[in-house]
Amino acid sequence: GQHGSWSDRPPGSEGLDSHGLGVLGETTCLHLLAHERVGRLGLNVGRLPVIRPVNYVLAGRSIVFRSERGDKLRAAQNGAWACLEVDQFDRFEHSGWSVLATGRMVALPPRHSQELERLHVVPWALHGESWFVELAIEALPGVQSDVSDRQAVQA
Repeated sequence: GQHGSWSDRPPGSEGLDSHGLGVLGETTCLHLLAHERVGRLGLNVGRLPVIRPVNYVLAGRSIVFRSERGDKLRAAQNGAWACLEVDQFDRFEHSGWSVLATGRMVALPPRHSQELERLHVVPWALHGESWFVELAIEALPGVQSDVSDRQAVQA
């Protein structure tokens, strides 16, 4: 978004966490997720954690993206836990926000494809047949850091 827009600067936080970062409420976290389109998906592949960029949309309390055959689809078919992180930072103002959506992934049956096409999920880089994957959000922590907030707290 443009500098100073709502997506760059979430509304006031709901107190501070143990690191002095502002805690964002669930409604704010969902709003931020809804206004972004690219996130980093974290999942286990074998015994190692991996992070993959995905284009996604928020549908209710679920993240929906598309995947070809491979690690993400296999994990979804196995009902694996995963998380999707979105964030924005301003290195000059030392401010920013981060939201982490965690839940189980599910590979959606082909019969849902026509219904999901209306979500306009643009694949990150797909060349072959793809499937819709849903990550149903079960945990949604979000934090923000703003120098002016910290100075106000310290004052």
